[in-house]
Amino acid sequence: MTRAAQAGFGIVELMIAMTLGLFLSAAVIQVTLASQRSQRVLEAAGQLQESGRIAVSFLTRDLRMAGYMGCPNLERIPVNIIAKNLASDFNFSAAGVLVGQDNVSAGNDYDAVENTDVVIIQRAASPAVNLVGNVDQDNANIQISANPAGIGANDLVFVTDCITADLFRATNVSNGNGNNNSRVTIAHASNNNTPNRLSKIYGTDAEVMGFQSLAYFIRDTNRTTAAGNPIHSLWVQARSLGSGAAPAATELVEGVENMQISYGEDTNDDRNIDVYRSAADVSNWAAVLSIRIELLMHSLDDNIVGSSGEFVQNNLEFNGAAVASDQRLRQVYRTAVAIRNRLP
Repeated sequence: MTRAAQAGFGIVELMIAMTLGLFLSAAVIQVTLASQRSQRVLEAAGQLQESGRIAVSFLTRDLRMAGYMGCPNLERIPVNIIAKNLASDFNFSAAGVLVGQDNVSAGNDYDAVENTDVVIIQRAASPAVNLVGNVDQDNANIQISANPAGIGANDLVFVTDCITADLFRATNVSNGNGNNNSRVTIAHASNNNTPNRLSKIYGTDAEVMGFQSLAYFIRDTNRTTAAGNPIHSLWVQARSLGSGAAPAATELVEGVENMQISYGEDTNDDRNIDVYRSAADVSNWAAVLSIRIELLMHSLDDNIVGSSGEFVQNNLEFNGAAVASDQRLRQVYRTAVAIRNRLP
């Protein structure tokens, strides 16, 4: 065997091979890291999209029902209110069933995040049930076949037949007798109503509903991301405006950083929206026909976007200002909803 055939790799060839291997390994690592980063961005974007869709769904479903009271509305049929001891913020009038608070300050009544908006509606609460008994007197207990709305003592109750509407306070609510023919009896005695007479004798075509006040706002959850960034959520507080302390608010969707709302106001009584205004600038709440909602969503994970390179989120603005980056992915959702009871 010749000397050439017995020769192996030289030091130069070995160094070249090692250098090429390092370059290839580095390239593979970069591709892997980029793929993982891309996957994290896609997952965060999917989370934002789903959370934004759910938040918008909650808001539009309820806000469009401001002032709901069955088939009539407040412009056609005023409500005969006989309930005593109403909550201080009860105002079931055209100017009171929808109100907003603009850029609330710290320490507000809802513990909402500073410089976010709050919106409050009042309405009859679905589901509705028909009267089934005691329909021959206007001052007797009323009877319904079931109580799916969970009406209880001291709650406010609507009864309407699309011609007339009454709002009274329930003084006692029975549980029925537990069979298919049971009837739930709702009393409206004079100790909590003045007087205890409804405005008419209602028939079995009349519907009975509870009453509800809903406040939507953004609150800090007191939870943080792995990097210590605060997590905000959309919350709702549902109240019957009966007696007793207000119930605790419910967290609906996490990752909602800010909410800004503007109100479409009819300024010349032609049933068309003339201008959108913040809550602080609305001149006549009874003339608000539409609500425009803007939500700023943030991802629940950190290190999704960077300050340079491929995964950068630049020029994102919300409420007229640039959104500061903390490496969380953000997205703005906008929608508008018409108030059904004020449509022409």
